[in-house]
Amino acid sequence: MEEENPEMRPQCRSCDSFNDVEALHCYQCGSTLADVGGGPGNQSSRSKKWLPWLLPSGIALWIFSEFKFEPQGPGPEDRITPESKRPGSENKRLFRNPEIDPDPSDVALVDRALELSSPQDLRLVWGWLESIDPAEIRLDVSAVAVTDQGWVLIPRKSLLGSDTVTFRKGRAGESSIAGGIFRIGDPVGLWQMTPPPEGSSLQLMAYDPQLPLTVLRPGSPAEDWFIETSLQAVGSFLFSAGEVVSGGGALVQEGALVGWLIPQEEPDSQRNSQSIQGAWFWNGASGEELISQASLGDFQRAEFIGGVVEGYRSIFDDQLDDLEALSVLESARLRTPRLKDSDIPDPYLRNPLIQKVRERLSRGLGVNPSGYFWSLTSDSMMWLEDGVSTALWLTLALESQEVESMRVAIQTGGWLLDRWSGDDWSRCEKLIPQLWISVIELLRKQGDLTGVDRWIREARPQFPENESIRLLDAERLLELGQLSECEAALSIPVSRTDLRAVRESLLERLRIERSIEGRILVRFTPGSPVIEAVANIGGLPVQFLVDTGASATSIPMSVAEQLGFVIDSRTPRRRIRTASDEFLAPVVNLPQVNLEGATVSGIQATILDLPGQPGVGLLGLDFLGRFRLDIDVERGWLLLEPR
Repeated sequence: MEEENPEMRPQCRSCDSFNDVEALHCYQCGSTLADVGGGPGNQSSRSKKWLPWLLPSGIALWIFSEFKFEPQGPGPEDRITPESKRPGSENKRLFRNPEIDPDPSDVALVDRALELSSPQDLRLVWGWLESIDPAEIRLDVSAVAVTDQGWVLIPRKSLLGSDTVTFRKGRAGESSIAGGIFRIGDPVGLWQMTPPPEGSSLQLMAYDPQLPLTVLRPGSPAEDWFIETSLQAVGSFLFSAGEVVSGGGALVQEGALVGWLIPQEEPDSQRNSQSIQGAWFWNGASGEELISQASLGDFQRAEFIGGVVEGYRSIFDDQLDDLEALSVLESARLRTPRLKDSDIPDPYLRNPLIQKVRERLSRGLGVNPSGYFWSLTSDSMMWLEDGVSTALWLTLALESQEVESMRVAIQTGGWLLDRWSGDDWSRCEKLIPQLWISVIELLRKQGDLTGVDRWIREARPQFPENESIRLLDAERLLELGQLSECEAALSIPVSRTDLRAVRESLLERLRIERSIEGRILVRFTPGSPVIEAVANIGGLPVQFLVDTGASATSIPMSVAEQLGFVIDSRTPRRRIRTASDEFLAPVVNLPQVNLEGATVSGIQATILDLPGQPGVGLLGLDFLGRFRLDIDVERGWLLLEPR
């Protein structure tokens, strides 16, 4: 692809940067590229295409600019600035581009001042006030009027949790909070932006009930305003709560700003918050005499820092590792709840919080399930009380294949299911028995038969209809030799196709056990001509070769020493003949010998080390002769029946 000719690319009039031909706004400073010459990227035609849609929508009532009021109405045509977007924050864009995503409910920025004039030649600076938290999440944005010295009314809720608060007026740059005047818990405060926004504006003065009021709104001529309700003193303000305010505005007396109108909250707000809709009148010193009393940091320390919400908001910080972000919930929930539910900033509400927890938990599946599971405690899951998050957490425990993880998950999941139900919890109901089954199977692999027995016996009454647990119980009964109980458990057919083969395998094992009932089964490698078995002598397991051609049992010297035998000149001897040699070997009286439940006492064993097989003894007819023998080499069975 050929490189574009820079002379054909639109150049920004604000910063002189060249932009792509199709660009609507400067990528460097964000200024509109309208009326900048050059080809198909020129925005003029595109802006005109949207103008009939934008103005009737009411967005023009919320644009920020400098206003000079005149009776004849609006000034030059509104133009849309680019969406504000922070690097690496694709999901945190501040404003939409109506060319791409027209939405009349969103805020539009204006890059050129609109001026309307009145006979009093009133001038008032309007702009956008924006609150951003440390993770660069936008907490609030609203249109405001600012006085000549940068004073502006800001609702308390708009500041809670904010790290930076800026005022933007077209291309005039940004101002930030220098300080303010507030009282802890008051719904509004007076704050000063620095440097004061460019453009001549009105001075702040105290409200005088004897003087007439004028309301100035963005994009509208001045109107008379009449107070129809009583005023309530709130800190340094007087509040008229009964006013029905459909849009923001500024209240003016004799060429000075004396108050602000706060409109009604959006209709989709479902929280019962303290209403601040109405007219707020300044009741303190004039703007020239005002001095800031506190910083934004002072406000946060007094109203926000140290509370529950401040504790868990790091869960929203995409710069934090998942495990670190998830672990904060445990410490956060123990904090003092400093905010009412109605005061929590919208991005930190329960639904966004839970959605972020789900997102982070899901990334642990198949990657580090154990680490992600333990990043949240059972107390945190109880605090969240969310079925989808709980299901993800239980799945992490299942994938971890750790007995302790699954045990905690079972306990917590069961407790939550006792309190909550519904579609969001249906997945949890299915996961709990799966966790029980996984614990049982894991304990079986680890050889913890006692644990297997305990978990199965506890699971059966809790999940009487669960077919997998019923088959595990049948296997347990079979291994314990409780054949009748096993037969009863297997008598019930299973509906799951994948379990039918398991049931048939257990039924076959049951038939075999019935066929050898009353006999002792010693298993060895099927098809092997050599029978190896482990017998217990005085509590010591000893490896033996089963030899029906040997008349006597023998043990190696190492086993004799472990059993505590002292071999000396007084130890009896037995003559041993081999193909190439003849010698006397020591003889000892063994304690009881136990082979899979077949026990024999009073055996005299020869101490003999078998060539090439250290530590291995020989089990002869002095033991085997006490039983009827049935050897099935194909199956690898040695059956012993007491005579």
